[in-house]
Amino acid sequence: MTWGAAAVAAVLAAGAASGVSTAAPDAPQRQDGTGVGPTVTLITGDRVVLTGATSGSIKAGPGREGVRFHKFHRDGDLYVIPSDAVSAVAKGKLDLRLFDVTGLVESGYDDAKRDTLPLIVTQQGNAQVRAAGTHVTRELPAVNAVAARTAKTEAATAFHALVNDPGVKKVWLDGLRQPSLDRSTAQIGAPTAWQAGYTGQGVKVAVLDGGVDGAHPDLAGKEVAEQNFTEDPDATDVDGHGTHVASTIASAGAKYKGVAPDAQILDGKVCILYGCAESWILGGMQWAVEQGADVVNLSLGGSDSPEIDPLEEAVNTLSAQSGTLFVIAAGNSGRPGTVGSPGSADAALTVGAVNRDDSIAFFSSRGPRIGDGAVKPDVTAPGVDIVAAKAATGSIGTPVDENHVALSGTSMATPHVAGAAALIAQQHPDWTGTQIKAALMASAKSNPALTAFDQGTGRVDLGKAITTTVTTEPASLAMGLQKWPHTDDTPVTKELTYHNSGTEPVTLPVSLDAKGPDGKPAPAGMFTVSPATVTIPAGGEAKVAITADTKAGTTDGVFSGVVVAGDTLRTPVSVDREVESYDITANFLDANGQAPFFYSGVVMGVDNNTFTFLEDTDNSATTRLPKGEYMVYADVLTGDETDFQITVLAQPKLTVTQDATLTFDARTAAPVKITAPDPDAVAVIGDIGLNRTSGDRPIGFGVAFLDGFPDSLTVGHLGPTLPADQFNVVIGTQLEGKPIGETPVNYRFAWIEYGKVPTGFTRAPAKGDLAEVRTKFGPGPAADEFVHGGNPVGPDGSGGWAVLFPVRPGGEAVDRVTVADGVKWSWSLLQIQGEFDIVSNLTTPDRAYRAGGRAEERINFPVFGPGLPPSRFEYLSRTGDLIQVNVPLLTDAANNLGGSAYSSARTTLYRDGQKIDETTTPYGEFTVPGGAARYRAEVDFVRKPGISDFSSRVSGTWTFRSDTAPADQSRKLPISVVRFTPKLDANGGTPAGRVLRIPLTVAQQQGADNGRVRKVEIDVSFDDGKTWSKVPVVGGAAFVRNTGEPGGYASLRAKGSDSKGNTFEHSVIRAYQLTK
Repeated sequence: MTWGAAAVAAVLAAGAASGVSTAAPDAPQRQDGTGVGPTVTLITGDRVVLTGATSGSIKAGPGREGVRFHKFHRDGDLYVIPSDAVSAVAKGKLDLRLFDVTGLVESGYDDAKRDTLPLIVTQQGNAQVRAAGTHVTRELPAVNAVAARTAKTEAATAFHALVNDPGVKKVWLDGLRQPSLDRSTAQIGAPTAWQAGYTGQGVKVAVLDGGVDGAHPDLAGKEVAEQNFTEDPDATDVDGHGTHVASTIASAGAKYKGVAPDAQILDGKVCILYGCAESWILGGMQWAVEQGADVVNLSLGGSDSPEIDPLEEAVNTLSAQSGTLFVIAAGNSGRPGTVGSPGSADAALTVGAVNRDDSIAFFSSRGPRIGDGAVKPDVTAPGVDIVAAKAATGSIGTPVDENHVALSGTSMATPHVAGAAALIAQQHPDWTGTQIKAALMASAKSNPALTAFDQGTGRVDLGKAITTTVTTEPASLAMGLQKWPHTDDTPVTKELTYHNSGTEPVTLPVSLDAKGPDGKPAPAGMFTVSPATVTIPAGGEAKVAITADTKAGTTDGVFSGVVVAGDTLRTPVSVDREVESYDITANFLDANGQAPFFYSGVVMGVDNNTFTFLEDTDNSATTRLPKGEYMVYADVLTGDETDFQITVLAQPKLTVTQDATLTFDARTAAPVKITAPDPDAVAVIGDIGLNRTSGDRPIGFGVAFLDGFPDSLTVGHLGPTLPADQFNVVIGTQLEGKPIGETPVNYRFAWIEYGKVPTGFTRAPAKGDLAEVRTKFGPGPAADEFVHGGNPVGPDGSGGWAVLFPVRPGGEAVDRVTVADGVKWSWSLLQIQGEFDIVSNLTTPDRAYRAGGRAEERINFPVFGPGLPPSRFEYLSRTGDLIQVNVPLLTDAANNLGGSAYSSARTTLYRDGQKIDETTTPYGEFTVPGGAARYRAEVDFVRKPGISDFSSRVSGTWTFRSDTAPADQSRKLPISVVRFTPKLDANGGTPAGRVLRIPLTVAQQQGADNGRVRKVEIDVSFDDGKTWSKVPVVGGAAFVRNTGEPGGYASLRAKGSDSKGNTFEHSVIRAYQLTK
């Protein structure tokens, strides 16, 4: 029987066909805080296990027999969407993030970290959703929603209740946003405002962050209300981010004075160390408004999408209802089109970051806004090396003195603008947030070297903001999208209103300066202003018409500019002159030539980031795509819900150069039929994966059938073929055969078709066509479950999904595998405790076999210690000034890559003897100063008890020199290890009192600037490393006299250096056991 209950198969993925990439998996210590692959329970109740960065396994939930699993891979993320959820995702009722396995792990939503899945459920009208399997944790009236949680054991119940409830508008993941981290008051003109008497007196500013240390001397008496919305026990600012932000707004310190030193602070804790849950942020926003906040500071954010998410909706709704101004960080992604949510909301005053000279900070996110090309950010402010208060428990920032630290990021720019807004609110107590936003934007100082998408209207200038009497409405103009082609575009005109609060009329010339996506001036005639001069009466208003005519010019893309009135009043404007795009209609026909009862389809860009579902609407779907190349995948179902035939169709190359209609006709497909030499073998997985590569950006589609391929399955190809190195299809199946005694016998088949999707696929390999691989397994606890997987791997890293069959520690397994051209096999062993807790894993390098041949593999035999197996991944590297340390610590005697759950771990990096930082994991990423220096990396790993008798602790220290590397290129760094490969008995033991020869193998990271290792010293300990004795090394082997007592253990330590001065020292506690 396969792992799990009858009719429930678990599969191990290793291939872009399944939306993952292969060859050797990455070092297991990179996986998460256990050192092995995290398990993720989807909202459907199905479980996915990641055993590498993008490789993993699926276990269907109870009662979900017959469900197919669709897999998509793009931009390094693995999505797994069960077939009964595809339609709800395509129709927008389920958030795609609920199936982003990579993202769920990164957010800490895997099963090792929490046993519930947090949701935000938006409701239709007056519906009050209380779905079975969910527990409502918070009402979110601003967005007509509730925050809810479902226990992962009840996820399947919740899923069915929510998708079938007509009162549910959409089910969102309650995702995590992050604080936007990466001399200032004078730079924005605050002293001028102070001299005019504006200090924020009587103004309430809410800081929705990680808490505020109100006891800090700079913030004494500032905090007037406090509320904790997180799962932390109190509102303490643990890392110091919120305190830094609050003091930038309202510090009364003599040296580091805030922008609004007399403002009052409302402290809403919505973030903890690992992030800020969206429902916490929503709760904090509602609370801030109810507390009477004039300004709300949100120095946080996350990725934006074209749709309006709950946070964006809340910003817009609460701004309109209350008049509160939400000042929000743009984000720190640094590239065009990366302004984050909720800063992407229309009503937000969105803040980018500049250096001291008003040049844009390299990390500051830039527009245009995703979806409509609107101008964001709105303004900029200082955000680099900002000095402000350090919380008593603060852990971030560069210390300046005992009470202050320096930080950089749009997080730091945002409170400058929130403080500026507080001063304007004091000056104009009757103004709404919209008016304050308009005043700050209109008076900002522009940097002529930057576009509006870089800076909005420019860096906030309080000196001008407090003296101007003229403001604009709206504060920003978005002229919308004009579809390609542009020969028939109709000019779009919008009004801009100037308000004059002064006692004298004001006459101003009005002009517009705009640039195209290429940075060149917009063509003549694209933008016009009428009239060119406007007089605004005292206490009155005047209107100006702004017209965008996209017939002008030949450059396509988003244009941005600024309407300038007089010398200083500025209003950003944008228009999206759509790039060459076309309507693509997909028609679907079933095997009878009729409308199918169901279909699902996905379009993925090969040369762009398009990822679009083809929504199930009758038998046709239309989507608009930019000119370019795409890959299209579809499932077409013939029959009805109780009896249907599945057809898989794909067009690996769709070149969009005109409007077109595609027809996905199930009648063009042919059957898939694969049989084994053993007629009694039972198929437990069938997998089809399609892999397309484009430079460094591979994409993939796939579908897995956990009960093997259905008898009625058909498959077919559409469109042109491709070169073999650009497209392949992996088709495979795995079957459970009849055991030989206690030795399981399994069949694992995989073939790779190049260039096109096969129209039908029939294979019946004979026994002589297969290779027989006998794998021997090392010792382990008899009470634990061990499962063995085999993954087919193609020449480009593509592969398939493999069943995990149960095996015995100390036992064997026989696998009979295909030897198709270009296919290699990678074998794995996973150790499981409880229901689904993977506590250790081992994976072999890729192996090639020959038809009729026999081979042996050995997995899980000691000694387990540092190793550098062949891999696409880097174990020690530097990109720019980021050093990554990820040394495999539990490679077994056969050089198989291993990982294990651990009770404690630490990775520390030193530069020229000075500590840079440390992590509490057996790996780490460290930002280091530029330039050359000598580094020391220390790694310590303590295995969790009850997993193995061996390698209870592994530690290592490596020194090396490193200089700044290119920011866009990873450079491998020199590292050496010594592998111990003694001949031990089946249980990892050797007789006490005898001399044991231990062969030594020096391994180095290939591609690094290593020197030659000339001498290695080996020590042994029989008291778990308390005392060590040197042992002789002769002819590449150490000779250890095992003087310890039977039943005890020997520990080993190696140290040495290479000819270039790089050194190493590592130890393995309890390397092997001593027997009688």
